[in-house]
Amino acid sequence: MFTPLSEMAKPALRGLLAATLAVTMAPAASADSKDDDHHHRTSDRGFVDHHDDDDDGGRNCRPRTFFRIHQMSPRNFYLPRTRYIDGPGGSMTVSVTREAEITAFLETENEKGKDFSKTIDTKTVVDHLRRLGLPHLEERHMVFSGHEYTKEISDGMYGNMWYRVFGYRVGWSAWSVLGTCERNKVAAGIASVPSRVEGWRYWETKHPMFKRRKLSVK
Repeated sequence: MFTPLSEMAKPALRGLLAATLAVTMAPAASADSKDDDHHHRTSDRGFVDHHDDDDDGGRNCRPRTFFRIHQMSPRNFYLPRTRYIDGPGGSMTVSVTREAEITAFLETENEKGKDFSKTIDTKTVVDHLRRLGLPHLEERHMVFSGHEYTKEISDGMYGNMWYRVFGYRVGWSAWSVLGTCERNKVAAGIASVPSRVEGWRYWETKHPMFKRRKLSVK
C-alpha cells in the first residue's frame, strides 16, 4: 500500500516549522555585548573583587583581602584660624600664614565573630582606596604657608574666606577570601580622607555670620 506524497511531507513540514520557530524565538545576539560587558566592569570598579584568577573553577582560591567602596561624598577639611570676614564692599586679600597638617581618620566597626589577623588601620584603608581609582587621596596632607588670594566684594555685602583641603567621606568594607573561596566581611566603617588639592573658599553674606549666627548688624 502506497502512502500519498502529501502525507509523507507533513512530518517533514512540521519539523521545518519547529526549527523555524526555535530560531525565531531565540534571543538575538547584540553587536554591543562586548561593550556592555566592558562598561559593567568599568562602572563597578571599586565595588567588587576583581581578582577572579583562581584555579580549579573557583573550588580553590588564593587567600587574600579586598576592599569595597559603598558610598562617597565630598568633604572639606578647614584649617583652623584661617576664617576671615571683610566688608561691606571693597576687597579682601588673604594668605596662609602658618603650616598645618591634615590627617585622615577612620570610624571602624569590626564584624562580630570574625577572626581577622591583619590590622586595618588608616594607612591600609587609604592605600586600598587609592588602588580603587582615587590616587589623589593622602593619609597625611601638609599645608605650607603662602597661597595669597584677593577677591572683590560686592557692594553692601560681606566677603568670607576660609582655607580648606578637599577630600572625601567614604563608606568602605573589607572582605576576606578563604582558600575555599568563601568571602566574609571582616570590617567596615567610614573614612574621612584628604586629597592633594587645597585652596580658599569664598562666599558672601549680608551680615557678618559665623555658624549661622549674626555677629554684627553692620
